[in-house]
Amino acid sequence: MTTTAPRSPAASSPRPDGRTPRSARLRALAADHAPFLGALALGVVVRLVVLAAFPPAIMVSDAPSYLRFVGDTTPSVERPDGYGLFFLLPLSLVRDDVALFVGVQHVLGLAAATGLYAVLRRWGVGRWWAAVAVLPLLLDAMLLVLEHGPLSDAFFVHLLVLAMVLLGWRRRPTPGVALAAGLVMGASVLVRQVGTPLVLAGVVFCLLAGAGLRGRVLPAALLVVGFVLPVGAYAAWYHSTWGTYALSGIGGTSAYMRTTTFVDCDLLDLEPYAEVLCPPEPVGERRDPTDYGWYEIGVGATALELPPGVARDDVLRDFARQAISAQPGDYVRTVLRDVALGFDPYRVDRYEYSTAFKWQFVSYVDRTPTPWTEPGFAEHGGVQQQTHQPWADLLVAYERVVYVGGPLVLLSLVLGVVGAVHRRAGPARPYVLLLVLCGFGLSVLPDLTTQFVWRYQLPAVVLLPVAAVLGVSAVRRGRRGAGAGVVAPGDA
Repeated sequence: MTTTAPRSPAASSPRPDGRTPRSARLRALAADHAPFLGALALGVVVRLVVLAAFPPAIMVSDAPSYLRFVGDTTPSVERPDGYGLFFLLPLSLVRDDVALFVGVQHVLGLAAATGLYAVLRRWGVGRWWAAVAVLPLLLDAMLLVLEHGPLSDAFFVHLLVLAMVLLGWRRRPTPGVALAAGLVMGASVLVRQVGTPLVLAGVVFCLLAGAGLRGRVLPAALLVVGFVLPVGAYAAWYHSTWGTYALSGIGGTSAYMRTTTFVDCDLLDLEPYAEVLCPPEPVGERRDPTDYGWYEIGVGATALELPPGVARDDVLRDFARQAISAQPGDYVRTVLRDVALGFDPYRVDRYEYSTAFKWQFVSYVDRTPTPWTEPGFAEHGGVQQQTHQPWADLLVAYERVVYVGGPLVLLSLVLGVVGAVHRRAGPARPYVLLLVLCGFGLSVLPDLTTQFVWRYQLPAVVLLPVAAVLGVSAVRRGRRGAGAGVVAPGDA
């Protein structure tokens, strides 16, 4: 017969005041969150591999134009400079080094995943499914590429997640939380202008989630106020430099690029100087819209030579307006085609698009800096990109399998929509709807306004799985009769 030694009283008994020992509470807490802690550890490990494989950073072609703001704090015409204003410039005061910039972005990615996981647990989602929902933020290969370069995309997603965490922390948004969320949403617009519709989604959420007229209208109004403050301040700053109230001068170029896929210039009434905007290739054989909008290829926006008094942006907008008015069916078909691309199982180029390589580790193995990217490293840290093996090849193999495929995004969208409309999801419905609107809406907006690019799919990749998990969990709780009630404290 064997006997088991009894546990010591200190380990098995509560303290004299009746409270559980701190060590026991910590063990219970770690056990409860073990799946997420394991996923978080994987997220840390893979980011360490990225840092080891490609020091000090990856310099995507757009990166130098963002880094410009560190040394030239005038607002850019090409894009809002919120990324430089809120992220690069403050960090450069500590150390002007791309290694620091991307290192902080990696940390923010881990923090964003932790925030969303915490929100899901507060809404009663089980520990395993809550951990699964944030795996894209922790492990998706494209997000890791974008975190490792001085680009606005990852920081935009981190701000987007922060807004979602603020609004979802309690069942009903308080006025102070709504104001803070509005400020974050406004700041995100200055990082990537595509975030402009966020304020509409936020207002809808406040109106649906609040209780009573005051509890609905006041948070919604304060969210709008918070949103307008940074956006209005930036527009005034932009006006002081360029003489017009705007966030950038990119609208005409984006609209023009959207039409280059399908436009038939024989149907348009163009001034002679605008004819250079017509793609010379036949439909179906045309270049990526980016080429016509930004590159010097002899045609397109960069080839415009305008007479005095004619604004470039006006010419580009007029071209886009005429093209869409003359060919509305072709425009709609192109948009729907590009929306469907977001559900592609593989992150490859289709149709005329040719930018998928930019968001893949394989493209940066033993890559030689170009005359455009070399100064970005030289002026911000002084070390050019290196490739270290076997870590780089490990990431090339990793990105082939560790990403959120389009079918999973589509499934998440469907489940999120079900959770947003199903009556048994109870009070979780407004928040699920917010996640769906922001995740799917921000991903398809570029399809409407400029073109399909894989990196523009990040909001859907990050938020739709969270919406799906919360929606399904709330519906299941409702069916069991437990309700979909929020476990967050202090809710009305």
